[in-house]
Amino acid sequence: MKKAKISIIGAGPGGCVAALTLQKLGHEVEVFEKGQFPRYRVGESFLPGTLSILNRLGLQDRIDAQNYVKKPSATFLWGQDQAPWTFSFATAKTAPWVFGHAIQVKREEFDQLLLDEVKERGVAVHENTPVTNVDISSDKTVTLTVREGETTRTVESDFVIDAGGSGSPLARQLKVRRYDEFYKNFAVWSYFNLKDPFEGDLHGTTYSITFEDGWVWMIPVKDDLYSVGLVVDRSKAAEVKELGPERFYEQTLAKAKRVTDLLGDAERTDEVRIVHDWSYESDHFSDGRYFLVGDAACFTDPLFSQGVHLATQSAVSAASAIDRIAQDESELGAVHEWYNRSYRETYEQYHEFLASFYTFASFTEPESEFWLKRRITESDDARLSRKKWFDRLVEDDAQNPTASVADFRDRASTMIAIGRHQRQELSDEFSEEELNAARVRWIGGLTKQLNRITRLAWTGDEVLLKPYYKVEPLSFHLEQKQVLANESGRDMIKFPLEEEHREIFQKLTKEDVGYKELIKQLNSTGKQEVSSQIVIRLMEAGLLTGYDKHGERVVVQDRLRFDGVGVEYEV
Repeated sequence: MKKAKISIIGAGPGGCVAALTLQKLGHEVEVFEKGQFPRYRVGESFLPGTLSILNRLGLQDRIDAQNYVKKPSATFLWGQDQAPWTFSFATAKTAPWVFGHAIQVKREEFDQLLLDEVKERGVAVHENTPVTNVDISSDKTVTLTVREGETTRTVESDFVIDAGGSGSPLARQLKVRRYDEFYKNFAVWSYFNLKDPFEGDLHGTTYSITFEDGWVWMIPVKDDLYSVGLVVDRSKAAEVKELGPERFYEQTLAKAKRVTDLLGDAERTDEVRIVHDWSYESDHFSDGRYFLVGDAACFTDPLFSQGVHLATQSAVSAASAIDRIAQDESELGAVHEWYNRSYRETYEQYHEFLASFYTFASFTEPESEFWLKRRITESDDARLSRKKWFDRLVEDDAQNPTASVADFRDRASTMIAIGRHQRQELSDEFSEEELNAARVRWIGGLTKQLNRITRLAWTGDEVLLKPYYKVEPLSFHLEQKQVLANESGRDMIKFPLEEEHREIFQKLTKEDVGYKELIKQLNSTGKQEVSSQIVIRLMEAGLLTGYDKHGERVVVQDRLRFDGVGVEYEV
């Protein structure tokens, strides 16, 4: 194999995971970190998919030894007068690296753990070494200018990964960052000494709690320490300036009664902190010899604790992409196209998920400035003009007749109903088992709808196999696969398929085949575990349409999804 030299900017989770992945793939890595570890960071709550990545990179023993708070779920008091609901991470362990829980951490300790592992594996790490310039003018190399004390020097490498967070030097240099018009929020937070109020299945969960002016996170970090943060509209900045951070935090938190009930007489133990630069994305995430990962590339509202997972997933993807290009430079354009598309679609999944839940809550909370601004009611919402998920939602498309803002809100309602508690208040009587009845009802309803389909129609005249990349889960090599597409460019990229599958779907252009028969045919190719998911994803992509025995269209509601939970990790 060809060995490349890669410079990494930033030693947070994104930078460290990129370094570990590249080293595993056999490349030479050097990390440049502007600060000195340990250093403070917010973002203490993880998703199971992050544990999966760290497990496959060989860090499981090190993580287990820390005895982190185990996070079984995320619990929401979401919407005024709504019963609590819980998003459980429980899932079948279909592989050793699939997790049914996540962890809560103190980031200064966790990030130090990752950096120690990187150093112990022999990767060169330079702390207190900011990158002041990135020269990407060459089509063969990248040159970094770094400052060490009072001196500067240049470092040449084959590629650069910028994992430098919101202060990314390369994103700033390229002027590719675009701030989000929908999530004009900022956060104000501190820490409280609070014993976890529950010992049962809510023990270790993260809370997200709405109130008039926004919402509050509550995260059990470590040793009875809770992170408690306000997410409010950016217009509140003037009030912060007038009152000062401390008084603003105390007065605004007091409005969130469900939060103060949980806190009781808990003592605040730390200063009040603020972050203003909130939701943003980039025009593109990679090109030529560079890749942006994590917060350097994009950041969206942290309601579903996705920040570290976006960083680690993009880090693996960037490392795998570099490895692929290093072996065959002729694939550079195709690999960048894959990285940009896969990263953007992952980011937009979170963005869509959040927008649906904000819209849902906006109809239950008082009509405050925050909630009115977080409500989607029109099909021409200019704040979402750059979002592909919104274009699909409102497009006038015969393949997507249920696309509407009302249906969009209903998707959140459906998910909330599946996780809704049987009691109006939080209680230690809650058990994840009580959610099973709602899950069974939902699966039963979906199965009933699918079984009604007696004819599946393919969109277009041809069923094509289109090249696409996937990261191999154990080696982390980027491998070329094939996905189904039609002649108009529609495709379904979640599940790679082969010629025998293409032939099965090609028959739909000439024969009447129902859902049950199609599933039987897919099962015969060894796809038993994912056959129904393949069909559902093809329907969501607009490649398949189902009809019942009367010729009436069978509509299956699009699901809200995001990476990092369940069994189908993107990386």
